[in-house]
Amino acid sequence: MTAGEALRAIEDFPVVEPAAFVRRGLLVVAPHPDDESLGCGGLIAACRSDGLPVTIVFVSDGAGSHPHSRAFPPPRLAALRREEAMAAAQRLGVEESRVHFIDLPDREVPTRGPLAEEAIARIAGLGEGADVVLVSWRHDPHCDHQASFELARQAVRRLDGARLFEYPVWGLTLSPLEPLDGPAPKGCRVEIEAFLPAKRRAIAAHASQTTNLIHDDPKGFRLTPSLIALFDTRFETYFEAGA
Repeated sequence: MTAGEALRAIEDFPVVEPAAFVRRGLLVVAPHPDDESLGCGGLIAACRSDGLPVTIVFVSDGAGSHPHSRAFPPPRLAALRREEAMAAAQRLGVEESRVHFIDLPDREVPTRGPLAEEAIARIAGLGEGADVVLVSWRHDPHCDHQASFELARQAVRRLDGARLFEYPVWGLTLSPLEPLDGPAPKGCRVEIEAFLPAKRRAIAAHASQTTNLIHDDPKGFRLTPSLIALFDTRFETYFEAGA
């Protein structure tokens, strides 16, 4: 399977309403602050509009986005990204008490060892009561996204009745000829058009990633308008983790 084949398969995914996808509660596992808004912001807002509980857990501290900034060294950048994550969650309707941070090192999220085991246990604990757990796509071309998928997969094995789905972020930018392991994915597209305004506000809350707020690191990360446009659509895509 190639990336192009996987992404074209999305066009044949069934379209479902948020209420038909999440029935009891939602847990979102985000590799970095901003992934939750980009990949799942519409569904999060829809669930909260329906009164369903939503929990968000951020795996890494996000401090690696601007490694050469003097104005925002890693501790200050991590604190800023935490503030932005809280603001984004609030714009999506998620209570402060339901936003959690594991604070593993950006670009170095482990999948084995004591830190990984602690993260798996924490994710599993936060997933109690949720019937849907979302995590970044296993094929996203970023080590933290791939590691977060593995942590969530192991955590869901400890939960009773929760289904694991994957949301693509950087996977949407893969070359069509990029080879991927496994068969063509299965999944669904969730209709979130009514919640696009809230999703846009949440993405904008991550100003360190979307503006020149951090202006002393020219090579620092920034979400361009063309990248953000990939997520400004009436559907959000979720792959079945078993596919």
